[in-house]
Amino acid sequence: MPTTRHYLHGRRRRSNGPLILALVLLALLAVLLIVWIVFSSRNSQEESSLPESSVLSQAESSMPEESSVPAAESSAPAESSAPAESAEPSLPESVEASLPAESSGEQIASSEAADTMAAVDESYFDDALFIGDSRTQGFILYSGLANTTAYAGKGLAVNKISTDAVVTENGQDYTVSQALENHSGEFKKVYLMFGVNELGWSYPEKFKESYQQVVEEVKVTQPDATIYVQSILPVSKEKSNSSDVYNMERVNLFNGLLQEMAEEEGVIYLDVASSVTDSEGYLPEDASTDGVHLNKAYCQIWLQYLEEHTAE
Repeated sequence: MPTTRHYLHGRRRRSNGPLILALVLLALLAVLLIVWIVFSSRNSQEESSLPESSVLSQAESSMPEESSVPAAESSAPAESSAPAESAEPSLPESVEASLPAESSGEQIASSEAADTMAAVDESYFDDALFIGDSRTQGFILYSGLANTTAYAGKGLAVNKISTDAVVTENGQDYTVSQALENHSGEFKKVYLMFGVNELGWSYPEKFKESYQQVVEEVKVTQPDATIYVQSILPVSKEKSNSSDVYNMERVNLFNGLLQEMAEEEGVIYLDVASSVTDSEGYLPEDASTDGVHLNKAYCQIWLQYLEEHTAE
């Protein structure tokens, strides 16, 4: 028969079993918790150690792609680079609105003064001065006038006579204004022709104002001279139909302003354009290779018109 001491010892041993099991389970849970914490910590460290560029790459790769620009649009040239024809100044909407509704080659009628003028020979132009652009240069070259004087230059505009040095005398270059001053009072007739280089001006009234300033300058430097304002010559039909600037609508618009200016200034307006205009109101196709500058035959027609329309 077991003693009381042995009995109590057996009960203690049996009652300690659940406690040990609970401790083992807690230990296992603790180990699992530690493993989870360590694993999570490693993942966090790996993500934080990624280089910034790779993070950006992942972010960018997750963004939607932008629509690509069409090749034609992306390869379009800059506005400043244009073909030769587009070198002509473009017309603003305000100017286009002021043009006649229908395209027409009809010329402005001659002034009444031109209809009553007398005819002369080439010697009449010995004391004359021609001022203008490349069209005037061509006229002097092809007309055969040997003893006349010309202050003309390619690209010369009516507002550039005091800035562009187009006159060369004794190896020295001068502006038209300087040359007029240097030869003050020497000329008895002054023929003006500007306009073709100004057809693209945004405000045609500025053309009229600038032309008036030229006339006033001639009056001061050449007080005894008869001043002739020549109309802007026509352009060919092909040129007119292919250009927003060099067309007969613009030519007629500017010639109308020239007539007004000549009347206001008390100088003579010559409708030279009428002498080299075809039945449709354009420069004949055989008159020019570029639709703007006259050849020799038509420069001589121009001269004949001047000889038949003088104030003498």
